[in-house]
Amino acid sequence: MYSNSCFFYNNVYMVNEKNKKDIFIAILLGSLTIFVTGMQTTYTIFSRNFVISLTIFILLSYFCVKAYREYKYLAILMFLSIFLLSPNVFSSREGELFPITYITFAIYFSINLGKYMYKRWKSYY
Repeated sequence: MYSNSCFFYNNVYMVNEKNKKDIFIAILLGSLTIFVTGMQTTYTIFSRNFVISLTIFILLSYFCVKAYREYKYLAILMFLSIFLLSPNVFSSREGELFPITYITFAIYFSINLGKYMYKRWKSYY
């Protein structure tokens, strides 16, 4: 009985540490993406547009970090497609390239959904 409780505690502790590291990396990548793409300099740190953009870029970066563990090439493609969301990167194609980001993230989510459905199907009695 003692080994089971210790095993449970170690698993919970390790998962939490891994998530903290992933969130920290995602915050760094999200803020780096905003500052590299040169979002409008008129934004202040407490502006509503800046906070929304930062939240979206951090969330997308978090999915990229999570995807990097299983699908290295897809995660790199996902991270590179985040740069297409900024209107300052390709100013001549403003608003035309964001479906590429949606498609790459949809591929990642559909792969995970397919794996989840397959595992549920195989474990069903």
